[in-house]
Amino acid sequence: MPSTGHADFLEPVVDSIYISGDIPVSEHKLLNGTGLHAGGSLLRITPVQVTDGIVANLNNIGYLDAVITVQWPLWDDENNIVRISVEVGTKSLLSGLVFNGAMIYSVDSLARLYPGAPGEPITPEDTLSFRNSIINLYNERGYIYSSIGINLLSMREVDGGIGYRAVECNIDENGQAFLGNISVSGLATVRKTVITREILIQPGDSLNMELLRQSVSNIYRLGLFQDVRFSYYPDENDSSIVNLDISVSESRYKRIDLGTGYVSPSAVFGSVTWLHPNIMGNNQRLSIGIYMMEYFGSRDGRKIEPEIIYEEPWFLSSRWKWQLKLGYLYLTTPGIRQRSYSITSTFARDITEHLKFTIGYSLEYEKYNEWLDTGFTTSDWRTTSSITSTMVHDTRSPLLDPLRGHWMMGSGKLSGGFLGGNDYYRISTEARNFFPLSNDFILAGRLRIGGSFPYGDDTTVPPDDRFYLGGGTTVRGYPFNSLGPKDDDGNPIGGRLEVLGNFEIRTRIAGNLGVVLFADAGGLWNAFNEIDLETAGFGTGFGLRYHTVFGPLRLDYGFAPTWRNSLKRGKIYIGIGHAF
Repeated sequence: MPSTGHADFLEPVVDSIYISGDIPVSEHKLLNGTGLHAGGSLLRITPVQVTDGIVANLNNIGYLDAVITVQWPLWDDENNIVRISVEVGTKSLLSGLVFNGAMIYSVDSLARLYPGAPGEPITPEDTLSFRNSIINLYNERGYIYSSIGINLLSMREVDGGIGYRAVECNIDENGQAFLGNISVSGLATVRKTVITREILIQPGDSLNMELLRQSVSNIYRLGLFQDVRFSYYPDENDSSIVNLDISVSESRYKRIDLGTGYVSPSAVFGSVTWLHPNIMGNNQRLSIGIYMMEYFGSRDGRKIEPEIIYEEPWFLSSRWKWQLKLGYLYLTTPGIRQRSYSITSTFARDITEHLKFTIGYSLEYEKYNEWLDTGFTTSDWRTTSSITSTMVHDTRSPLLDPLRGHWMMGSGKLSGGFLGGNDYYRISTEARNFFPLSNDFILAGRLRIGGSFPYGDDTTVPPDDRFYLGGGTTVRGYPFNSLGPKDDDGNPIGGRLEVLGNFEIRTRIAGNLGVVLFADAGGLWNAFNEIDLETAGFGTGFGLRYHTVFGPLRLDYGFAPTWRNSLKRGKIYIGIGHAF
């Protein structure tokens, strides 16, 4: 197309598209991803790009022998018409799988890796996935030198433009490789054993590449290194032995963490923690910190929790983690006053990739107020022992902003009795589920049930072992911790029975911006015969989410429709991360 200069240059565009031949899909699907459309620039795409795109679209529905011819308009054409000739050929459907050279694995186990089924179209995506799955399977057994070839056999039957053919898999297993020596370079303050004990296979084991990839993640999670690299080289004397060299770069792992947040219009919190994750060169962790919450308005008060925590990640060279915690609690609100000193010893272990078990013993020296029918009674200082146990199954993905999976928890605590001190027990269970209708539309739900009751001669449960509801992470639309039993002045004092349910619809509307619709319900009571929906709380509302690598930034507006003038009494909540 002629031009008189840069200022008068008109970029040539596609006036129309003419397609000849019998095509099995719509024109839109045929051209999808090619960049070709009426009105589009002829300078921003090429005939090769269009041809490859159309071939890929036809291959993906089983037309593997399609022939495409694209005729591009000439510069001096009066109208820019792109002409496309399509010969789809015969559609290839899977008749079966043929394996040659498979000795380590059975044919049935290999056949299960094919993503399609007999009678379905054969696509390049399926055959590539099939090949990669077989390679990964052999790599897990140390057959890292194996080679896999995929071929399509000749058509067996052709009828009405549809043909049946088999997929042939030729396997050359070669020899098995084993892990040899492990060397580590780049260490300055960290001991070598901190690295080697995170390797999920040991010298002499078959070279499982998937476990080695997981080992890299384990080393990163220690928080001691900013870079971890694995390299492999065959042993000079035995080609079946592969030595491993690990190169690391230590990070500045000592740090001070500062935190602050807004819980509700009536409460804010702040925290300061000094952390040293390698105090003796063996990844032992020491943290010293303080957490403080300040209550305002009618709930004027304060909560202060300083603590010192020592953690041994490999207790007695086992996979049990041991933690020793020294803590102090100071809590004062119009309805509750409590002080306690505690020492807690906890053991934890990952049973499987997703299942974690924890058991602990705690010794507390505490004093608190208890609400009785006759009014407040102040308890004397008392020493109490307790044991706790928790089981968590966590399949959420991704962890900070779940799109799918679940989080299931069950925990129990027994205090007093043969251990001595306050006699009470506490049981709690919680389930969170995330159902993706798409990556941008998630249904999320939570159900939590708990009970904390005295037994024997005691009639009390310490305030920090009661349940509290109301606010931005439980029942939105209510002030922070405002639901449940109250004293004569209307101050919340916590309940012994808890039921909480939450439901959210989460969707992204543009880029990282999302919206949430939610409904929350929950109640607190002191006994089973007090359970009544009239005393429960129900909240609903909507929120905005801005998704970041650290989790979503949250802004929620919730109101309680059971309240008079509920819209005027709605609450705004700000936070980092979802409500659950």
